[in-house]
Amino acid sequence: MKKPWKIAIIILIVIILGIAAYLTYILKFKKYDVADAEVTEIIADPYTVELPDGTSITVDENGNIIETNDSGSAADSDEAKTTDDKATDDKTGTSSTDKSSTDNKTDSTSNNNSSTDKQAGTTTSKPGTGSANQANKPTVATIKNTYTPVFNNLESQANGKINALVGRAKQEYSSKKANGESINYGYFYNKYMAAANELEASTDAIFYGTLKVVEAELVNNGYNKSYAQSFKDEYEAMKKTRRDSILSKAVGR
Repeated sequence: MKKPWKIAIIILIVIILGIAAYLTYILKFKKYDVADAEVTEIIADPYTVELPDGTSITVDENGNIIETNDSGSAADSDEAKTTDDKATDDKTGTSSTDKSSTDNKTDSTSNNNSSTDKQAGTTTSKPGTGSANQANKPTVATIKNTYTPVFNNLESQANGKINALVGRAKQEYSSKKANGESINYGYFYNKYMAAANELEASTDAIFYGTLKVVEAELVNNGYNKSYAQSFKDEYEAMKKTRRDSILSKAVGR
């Protein structure tokens, strides 16, 4: 009596393993013709986010981060302009110093009094300057609130791309069904999950590029960059939700 049960169990295991192997093959290894111009267009459409300082970050078709200022030129052009302005100011300051030196020669007594007053004023102003800087220092909450709309905009763009991809999958699924064609789930899985993975990679690039900006601002203001971790946690949770919903939405489940 025991022998037939053992044989039945062995047969059942073989069947299960066979089904698992077949599903693995059609979902992971079998090659499908998945070329689709509409899907390619959705993936190729670049992400662009605008930072609070007016700088824009874009991910190109190769996944590279491109940063531009609000005039559309390279972001470092402002730095060069600032350097030139500083050099001009230094020259002006030098001229003023020379003129002051000439004036000092004509009235040394007045100069000494002025110097004494300046020293006293400088000593008095130092505590005030430090207090002003401390008062103007943004809090962690202020910095995070400044960048929250940026991440919300990025999430909106990501959801829009996923919805466009799902819309294309639904259209293809409905078309095949209406024409009486067999529905090959392996084909749909491979085609749209591959597209979703490409979208996810470009979304990751723009998100983590933006996150680095937030971390840098936190550090520059004397805070630990770990305060930006909450943005990452929320992003990873939303990413998993988007990934899990693609196929179920595509076939109307």
